This record gives sequence, structure tokens and C-alpha cells, in this order.
Amino acid sequence: MSAVGPGIAAPAFDASLVGGGFRGLADLVEPGGGVLLFVKASCETCGLLAPRLHPLAKALERESRLFLAVVQEDEEGARAVRDAWALAYPTAWETAPYAASRAYDVTVVPTLLIVDGAGIVAERLEGFVKAEYLALGVAAEQALALGDAPTVLDRPDELPSVKPG
Repeated sequence: MSAVGPGIAAPAFDASLVGGGFRGLADLVEPGGGVLLFVKASCETCGLLAPRLHPLAKALERESRLFLAVVQEDEEGARAVRDAWALAYPTAWETAPYAASRAYDVTVVPTLLIVDGAGIVAERLEGFVKAEYLALGVAAEQALALGDAPTVLDRPDELPSVKPG
């Protein structure tokens, strides 16, 4: 398993947002945790998963929590990903040497991490296993002290059981 997983302090990072500005660990931690998703334009699994995570992103937004996608592309490529996948949540970008991805030991995309309000990684998913994503709502509820377990995936019945990253 990766070094940055459940129970490990989330590494500090800053990522440039598509269109300007920055988001980093402090934005995930305040006011009580959030979700970090690493993707790449050329990853078919990322293109399948990222648009389906809108229910989770909207649930976090209602609680003033951050759902942040970090696209391993330049800003133009990340903008193209955001637009093509119709991502309605904050989208950041990073180019080689992929500082945030390296800090989080990302070797497979997609990689999703839940970081709690204390800055500890509560959950880490790599690739796509539908059962893991369907169970993620309960983990998010507990780690982020949400009122209810949020729905994580849009139209999960249309997704395969497993799709490697």
C-alpha cells in the first residue's frame, strides 16, 4: 500500500486552479475536511469516474467542504478535461514533476483521498472498483462529520464492477 493512506497525515500541497487562484491542504482541512481526486486526460477510467462524482461534490459543497480534482496536465489541458467531462467542481492542474501527485504517492489514476478536518487521510481509493465507491459515502460521512452519508456516484448501475486506472 502507498505510504500516504488511512491514518497518515496528509502532505501539504498547493495546486493552481484552472482560471486562476490556488487550492491546497488548508482548503481541504478547513472547515472540516474534503476530497482530493487525481486524474489525467489520457486515463479512460478517469473520464468515466470523474463526471460521476458530482453527487459527492455537491454534498460536500452544501457543507462548505472542498472537492478538488487535480489534473496531471498543463492549464490548457486541465481546462479541456474540465470542459469535456463537464466537471462542476474546482479543478486544479499540475505539470511535471507533479508535486502534489508525488507528495500523495499517486502512481495510479484515478486516485481519490478523503482528508479529515485534522488533516489525516481517512480513505484512499485507486483505480475504480464500484463496490468501493458505493461504500465511500459512509466513509465520507464519518471522516468529514457530515449529517448523512452522501450519494457518491451518479447512475452507478451504468458503471462496470471494476475498471483499472
